[in-house]
Amino acid sequence: MKSNHSWRIRLAQLFLGAAIVIALVAARGAKAGKEHEHLVTDWSHRHLVYSEPKSLMKRFELSSDPRYVQQWRRRNAERRHDRDEWRWRRAHEHTDQIQGDWSVDMGAGATAGAGNYPAKFSFDPTSANCLTPTPTGGQQPDFVVYNTGLSALGSPMIVAFTNLYSSCMGGTPQTYWAYNTGTTGAVVTSPVLSFDGSQVAFVQSTPGAATLVILRWAPLSGTLSSPVVPASGSCTALTAPCQTTLTFSGGNSDTNPTDTRSSPFYDYQNDSLFVGDASGFLHKFTGVFLGTPAEVVCTPTAITAGCTAPPGTNLWPAIVDSFAQLNSPVGLDSLHEVLVTDNQGLLGVVDMTVGGIDDAGTTTTIKLASIGFDDGPLVDLTAGKVYVFARADNSTNATTAVFQLQIPTFADALDNATGPEVLVSDSATNPASAFFDGDFDDAYYASGGTGNLYACGTSGTVTALWKIPITGGVMGAPVVGPSLTTANVACSPITEFLNGTTDRMFLSVADSAVTGGPINCPSASGCIMSFDITNTSTWSISTSTAATATVTGGTSGIIIDNSSSDVGASQIYFTPLSDQTCTTSISTGGCAIQASQSGLN
Repeated sequence: MKSNHSWRIRLAQLFLGAAIVIALVAARGAKAGKEHEHLVTDWSHRHLVYSEPKSLMKRFELSSDPRYVQQWRRRNAERRHDRDEWRWRRAHEHTDQIQGDWSVDMGAGATAGAGNYPAKFSFDPTSANCLTPTPTGGQQPDFVVYNTGLSALGSPMIVAFTNLYSSCMGGTPQTYWAYNTGTTGAVVTSPVLSFDGSQVAFVQSTPGAATLVILRWAPLSGTLSSPVVPASGSCTALTAPCQTTLTFSGGNSDTNPTDTRSSPFYDYQNDSLFVGDASGFLHKFTGVFLGTPAEVVCTPTAITAGCTAPPGTNLWPAIVDSFAQLNSPVGLDSLHEVLVTDNQGLLGVVDMTVGGIDDAGTTTTIKLASIGFDDGPLVDLTAGKVYVFARADNSTNATTAVFQLQIPTFADALDNATGPEVLVSDSATNPASAFFDGDFDDAYYASGGTGNLYACGTSGTVTALWKIPITGGVMGAPVVGPSLTTANVACSPITEFLNGTTDRMFLSVADSAVTGGPINCPSASGCIMSFDITNTSTWSISTSTAATATVTGGTSGIIIDNSSSDVGASQIYFTPLSDQTCTTSISTGGCAIQASQSGLN
């Protein structure tokens, strides 16, 4: 009987394992090996992450989550390209200086902005797809999208480049499309892409109002000097390029809210989108890329489709913190909730189905920081943890801290949430300006919650890089690493990526970079740098950079594209925060930059 029982257990495990494989293959969209692994990378993939599931059942559960599958593709691609040919190519790269592969002038003053990210579409994350030579039938060239922050009519507000890689014919990027929405606003937060890359959504901030724009682009439409104004209306009835624009509802207020801090979060599973405003409201839009875009409104004076509660309960837009400016939200579809921080130091949770108001049982907040949060939460859905980065915690008012909380299992559960707090400073000096999110190393992702979290804090009165050990999901005592600057200046968000067997971390400082060892920035100004964090057992104040380069004002958030053995196809993308010389354009302005991961040359 025992033998028969064991056989049944093994058979069940085999069936479960097969089901997981089938689910992952289905999620990857593979059709008889003919369809490529499309991959979208935007700001949200840096804020919602997944450590390795600890059980087959959890892996099976996550296999229906498009973001988990996208992360699985990235990290799977990274590991499967540890080949002799890949190691040989890397051995010939200069690893002591970052040089941009290309740097294109998008216009005076153009920048994605501090804490914001470009968005990247890869037709296949393990190879380079170019515009020239023309891709084979049914394929799409890879492209990267930058918001510019420009508002003047005639200026490009949102731009895409293709022909990205040195292996593309000519090796020079080409403007794929460039648009001005035809109004006086600017795109000052991060854009997001549809799963197939055919559409892009972004918020246009206009004085007195914010507008969600859903854009269906057309290839080779518009240039940097002459951007196209897309036709406005329903894109189901118009030929691309076309745009649908939706002005944010004011909720109970008489004026429409603005938005300068919150990037839209797209929910792939429900074709919905969440974004905050500067009045403390969280907005929900439905039918974003696959249906008819509309905002869900459920207030005492208005009700629209999608409102699941009786009129008068004021559930959408959902008030999180009156008169506060919300940061970028993170949606957790499996828990039907949205996590969001604000500039008053609150972490809030909103029921993504019914929305809500504070103290109504569907929206709750907890005060953690005395200086408002500068970034959205960093969430590990697998481990059930949320991390928030506070310039000054609420208890001491002078301690730079990283908080770790359990993800609440329902919106009202945040009321009594508690969690550990670790200090990423050895002084009473808080970061001079924004304190953006850190990132985990590959050991953490691969082990399911044992590894390290890195964050820019302070050491004395300067900016330093800290390592927070995490064992089994429990944070340990932070270890101070090298000082990056000679003054207290801003640090960019941190981005990690494993390529082959090398785990790298990318970040920048806004000014006053250390020019001597161990940082070795080329000048005492803004500087982008990378660190090899494959093995950080010897992490200390003397840990050195792997590569550096001067960048004026520091960088925006940094997006990674591929892990590929194709020459020039493993890159990073960012913009400086101030104008500088754009080498490809041979001009000075706001640059869109691509650089290699390893050199960054």
